[in-house]
Amino acid sequence: MNTNIQQTTIFDLLPEDERKGLIPQVLEPEKSVKKPTTRTTSAKATAKPAEEPEPDEYEIDRVVYYAGHRLEVPSRTMKLEDVRAWLEQTFPELTKERTEMVYDKETGHIVPVLKGHKKGAAITVYTEPPAPPVPPVYYLLDRDGRVYEVRQTQVGIFAAPVYGSTGLRAPLHLFVPKIPVWCLSEIVQRFQSEPDIEHLAYIVYDTDIGYDVVWPEQKASAVTVQGEGFMETEHRFVVAHIHSHGRLPAYWSATDDEDEVRTGLYGVVGEADRERPTLAFRYSCGGKFVKVEASAVFDGPITAVVTPV
Repeated sequence: MNTNIQQTTIFDLLPEDERKGLIPQVLEPEKSVKKPTTRTTSAKATAKPAEEPEPDEYEIDRVVYYAGHRLEVPSRTMKLEDVRAWLEQTFPELTKERTEMVYDKETGHIVPVLKGHKKGAAITVYTEPPAPPVPPVYYLLDRDGRVYEVRQTQVGIFAAPVYGSTGLRAPLHLFVPKIPVWCLSEIVQRFQSEPDIEHLAYIVYDTDIGYDVVWPEQKASAVTVQGEGFMETEHRFVVAHIHSHGRLPAYWSATDDEDEVRTGLYGVVGEADRERPTLAFRYSCGGKFVKVEASAVFDGPITAVVTPV
């Protein structure tokens, strides 16, 4: 037997107009909750545009420069994170958390940059010199894929590679005139007069009167020299430090490397007992050293005074 049971609710007893007005109020809350969620999601997507994605395949072959090595990326389809993971197999320090992959899309050069150990700060690498005001220290990626640390002083701009050999020679970018040869001649004569002990001289530039040679108070022996510092001002400052090695050749000792951390020009004169002693020149960029042609430092011929090495 089929029994058809029709249930009656209180809404069925209401007039039709009132029933239509009440029923939607009971059924709509679920929809009214969903709509704000949809609008909020849409607003967030509009406020934060997505970053430009990497291509599925790069148009050019890419090269990684790291720790003095040049490594060709195996595939054009590798994303930067894939490249980093590939590098980590050889260089375990290049973890995802500590590494920033700097890419120059014009040259195809990739340079992994380790973030600082303290506070997780990362260095910023420029592909061209920054616009003024120039920071006192910045990092520059050149066309050959080498990252340079660049420091600016009153004397000029000094750059040294962050990775690889610092034994290369580099051009000078000086803010001051070249040093007159007479300064070098005066210094060498003093060195020659006492070749059995080391000496130290400062070549100072004064923006009002030009160059001068300053001999600081110093304690010296046959193998070492220690001089007092020089009080610099905005208008009078040291351009170069030059010391002698007595009768020994012109070379850079471990003591010299430890002392010459300040960014600037440095010269060493050796074999002071000879008619023309030997002279080596370099600059320090925060303790990284780059050889410099002595002829690029001085204004005029120097071979009558010294033998550059």
